[in-house]
Amino acid sequence: MANYSTTPLHIDEYARFMADMFDERSFIGVPTVFQAFFGRAENGAMTKFSPDSATVDIDIIRGNERLAALITRGANVRPLDLPDTIAQRFTNVTRVYPLIEENGNIDSNQLLFRQAGENPFGTASRLDRMRSLASEQHKEGIRRIVRLFEYLASQSVLNGKMPAIFGTTDTNLLYDFQRTAAHAVTVGTEWDQAGSTPMADIDSACAQIRADGHLTADMILLGSEVMDALVSHTAFAALADNRRFQLIDVGTMPVPPSMQRFVAAGAIPRGRLQTAAGNNLWLFTYLDVYTDSAGDPANYMPTNKAVVACSSARCDRYFGPPERLPDVPARDQLYQQMFGFAPGLAPMPPSIKGDGSAVSPSMFYCDAYVSENWKRVTCRTQAAPIFATTHTDAFVTLSGLISV
Repeated sequence: MANYSTTPLHIDEYARFMADMFDERSFIGVPTVFQAFFGRAENGAMTKFSPDSATVDIDIIRGNERLAALITRGANVRPLDLPDTIAQRFTNVTRVYPLIEENGNIDSNQLLFRQAGENPFGTASRLDRMRSLASEQHKEGIRRIVRLFEYLASQSVLNGKMPAIFGTTDTNLLYDFQRTAAHAVTVGTEWDQAGSTPMADIDSACAQIRADGHLTADMILLGSEVMDALVSHTAFAALADNRRFQLIDVGTMPVPPSMQRFVAAGAIPRGRLQTAAGNNLWLFTYLDVYTDSAGDPANYMPTNKAVVACSSARCDRYFGPPERLPDVPARDQLYQQMFGFAPGLAPMPPSIKGDGSAVSPSMFYCDAYVSENWKRVTCRTQAAPIFATTHTDAFVTLSGLISV
């Protein structure tokens, strides 16, 4: 028989305990490894904002390493096979900005119920709940956009092309940075097979960067399975065991300051490699994933590829205009009254990896609009990025490194 108390019990901390809310989103880091190549002022790179222009123009002057001419003293003519130097021969490229948009809705009925983490016996107003939800909508929108930034930057680095539409193969929808075709290499023998020559493949990539990009490669970013094949390779392991030469150091070690930005962004330093040709490369793996349109995890860095690069290459980034009418003071004031922050000062999520240079609020356009019946408000976040590997031949992508 049940016992009932005639005196109502007071619900206090002994009868009910409200644990702190767990929000898994705050534990999911947003990596920016490929973005760490872009906008580095120390490399001469630029970050340009064009809030009122639909296109961006860039003038590219290619260089070479020709020697000066030797001619016969006293002659009044030059040999026909000695071309004169021509200054200011350049290519102009015009590109239309893409557009990224994330929307999130807040319904009026949603404001009548307790939110996650809210005190069940609190007295939060509908306005307080709307402001809290708007902040969460914008932060989640920015997280998703930064993940797309990383995907777009990875395509520019790996392929020398950035898509204007996710997953497109239409050449009309690709920003082509004119990388030399020979910088996309499919190796002759997979590195996990007998008879493969990973050191020679890496040296060849470094030589291409030196010949075409006129820079010295200093790093290699490896897919996770590629790193496993590399350290298991007999020739590679033999060099690593030869302590007298100190050609390969695989393990935890401090990377130079110029490489710290990649570590902060999510890359994992694996060691240093000095090749037979004398190239010195820092080895990194990159394990972070994103969720693709099918709901499956996908790697930013393909597991069966590697990219050899010069970390000091100039890689510019451009951010174009939003797609909306110009803001007016009355609309900005209404936005601030409704959400508690100005449109240009939306809160940034704390989970973005990096040294702080990869992402800034100026890259995003945050606003909101109310439905005609005033029962729903849509929070909108837009961005219009182009990640340009301006010094495009400073990268060589090695494919077919793992047997399938």
